[in-house]
Amino acid sequence: MSTPAENPHPIPLTESEVLIRGFLAANPALDADLSPIEVMTNRYTNEEWAAQIAETQKAVLKEVESGERAQKVYEGPRMRNGNEALKELAKTVDHTVLKLDATSTQIDSLCSEARTEEFKSVCVRLNWVQRCVTNLKGSSVVVAAVVGFHEGTQDTYSKLREARACVAAGASELDLVLNHSLLTQHNKPSSPQLIRSHDSAIDSITAANTAANSGSTAGSDKEIPDYSAIYRELASIRSLCPSPVVIKLILETSQLNPQQILAASHLAAAANLDFIKTSTGFNGPGASLPNVQLMVGAAEYLHKIGVSKRQMQVKASGGVRSLEDAVKMLEAGATRLGTSSGLWIMQQAREKTEQAKGGKGEERPGATRLYTDDTVGGY
Repeated sequence: MSTPAENPHPIPLTESEVLIRGFLAANPALDADLSPIEVMTNRYTNEEWAAQIAETQKAVLKEVESGERAQKVYEGPRMRNGNEALKELAKTVDHTVLKLDATSTQIDSLCSEARTEEFKSVCVRLNWVQRCVTNLKGSSVVVAAVVGFHEGTQDTYSKLREARACVAAGASELDLVLNHSLLTQHNKPSSPQLIRSHDSAIDSITAANTAANSGSTAGSDKEIPDYSAIYRELASIRSLCPSPVVIKLILETSQLNPQQILAASHLAAAANLDFIKTSTGFNGPGASLPNVQLMVGAAEYLHKIGVSKRQMQVKASGGVRSLEDAVKMLEAGATRLGTSSGLWIMQQAREKTEQAKGGKGEERPGATRLYTDDTVGGY
């Protein structure tokens, strides 16, 4: 293991990073008072990783392109089974509030709703973890915290500090954002795109962080992505936060092609992570059926050939706003849903179970924090 050297050229911080660093400075018991952090060394060269990943891409894409993967339907909660199915459905939901301007009132409501519905977790930023732990004491609901949210381009050492602080504050699960720029920095631009960001920081911050993480310089002609840097980050966080802490890697699938999704899945499996997750919900379209099917296929294949000790699960997040959305993702093989529309999904599920009794469904509530039609901004 090696300890990272101090960067002589600090990179400007995003609003998310300012929030996290300010919180850590104000709470030394979760950071400065703990033991030093170390970063893992490499396991394979980029070329060795590339060869392994190519085999995964070949095998999984063959199944996808043949149509076999799309034909597989997984059994999710069956609404006709009534209350038992409702309980099963609730346990797939990570009830989520991740906006920077979230208030204590919203967080308290989130926890109250999750406790009432018996959701699997609430998913929040680091600064709200302790409040959620207190609110949910005595319930079965666990606290999940995001790390490196939502850009993923923070340096590895910063992500390690944040992950450790989340666990020290009481989080049982970590939703870690992949530095997907390390996979895409060699892509040729297809066409100019308008990028909607929830942070006001300029795009050069992302580019600078990517270069710092990979050790690359602008204008590099290297064709193989820095797989070693990605694995090193994932393995370091896994080592720092071992099981039973659950780690979900957010791939940001809207920014990746199928080959890159499979590359990230392979590295997540090699680092012994627990889940691969589609999206932050803050950067382009969220979960899509083809991407969930691809990720489930990857998780099954990687476990079958022994890359992962246990089979990774898949979390569909971003754009899951209705029971229909939820069922599609669960039948595609997802086992967890990241959504801020959990109450609406459960309401629809109850109506479905009551239809046989002649019950009448209600209209969807108007726009609120939980019921939003914003197709880009968040969950």
